[in-house]
Amino acid sequence: MRSTGSAEPGLLARRALLLAGLGAALPAGAAVASLEHSARLWAFEQSMPALLAQYKVPGLALRLWQQGQPVWTCCVGQGGGSERRAIAPDTIFELASMSKPVLAWLAMQLVQAGRLQLDAPIVETIPQPFERPQPGQERITARMLLSHQSGLPNWRSGGDDAPLLLQGAPGQGFIYSGEGYQLLQLLVERITGLPLQALAERELFGPLGMNSSSFVWRPSLDARRAWGHDEAGAPLSRQDYSKANAAYTLYSSLDDYGRFLAAMLKPAMSGAMLQPQVRAADREPLPRPEPARGRAIHWGLGWVLDDTAAGRIAYHSGSNSTGFRSYCQFSVERGSAWLLLSNGLGAGKLWRHLAATLGDL
Repeated sequence: MRSTGSAEPGLLARRALLLAGLGAALPAGAAVASLEHSARLWAFEQSMPALLAQYKVPGLALRLWQQGQPVWTCCVGQGGGSERRAIAPDTIFELASMSKPVLAWLAMQLVQAGRLQLDAPIVETIPQPFERPQPGQERITARMLLSHQSGLPNWRSGGDDAPLLLQGAPGQGFIYSGEGYQLLQLLVERITGLPLQALAERELFGPLGMNSSSFVWRPSLDARRAWGHDEAGAPLSRQDYSKANAAYTLYSSLDDYGRFLAAMLKPAMSGAMLQPQVRAADREPLPRPEPARGRAIHWGLGWVLDDTAAGRIAYHSGSNSTGFRSYCQFSVERGSAWLLLSNGLGAGKLWRHLAATLGDL
């Protein structure tokens, strides 16, 4: 196991305070709270190998932020495959649905530039969004696609060659939809004239230094790539995505996606994305400890929103059947965040355990 944390609670606490830029400037009560928090991190780090074994997860990479700064990184286990490479901050994972906030951010840049109108019908740009015209299709907007209110299903029945049909009435409620984000991708590509990968490289990956992130597989990343594993811990076949799909094909690392997450802590970057758009009535708040326990789940423009006594927490998770689970959350008000990437389907239970243990940090 490799970690930037110390094996001693006191040393880890001092390191966390230093990295967060707090040190002696903290009031006595805040310093005690931070020391207690660092002790919890130390205890959690020591329990990590047992948790990986319990949930049959070969490896994971985890990073925490406080006061807008990274304070703790923990990389545990193996990436899988015959090479037996240890997980590191630059290990490449599939991030699955955590690609959706990336597309959402790109779309919101077009909104700010006046090139995309959130409430304009998408048929103004994509005259035939469906193979078979659907009742109410003229009402679908970018806002609905971003917040899962388009009425589209998560995925169409019958596979990619089957016709795409509406599952519900556009604008009449929350239905989580990967198809909706695929349609949003098409809208963004039509407006910009660029494929998603090229747009992301120009507007986000390049400026933030996310040089190991890609919506399509690049052979140059192969040496750092993790293998996915099923819930029993058995390796699965790799998937080399040759066609970008904003709903699930993002490859990235802890270092790279951490740059994106750290940027989201700045109001100028996340902005309107964190305004509630619709209540996700079929979803329960995550079981975080007080005061970070959520009251109700809403969806913003790309992020899940959980209002708590400690303030609003934005989050997203990812799960690909190729054997990868991921999760991240952040609070702009508190400057806190954490990010977990793993190469095992059992990590869905593990990140929920972490949320229940650490809450909002």
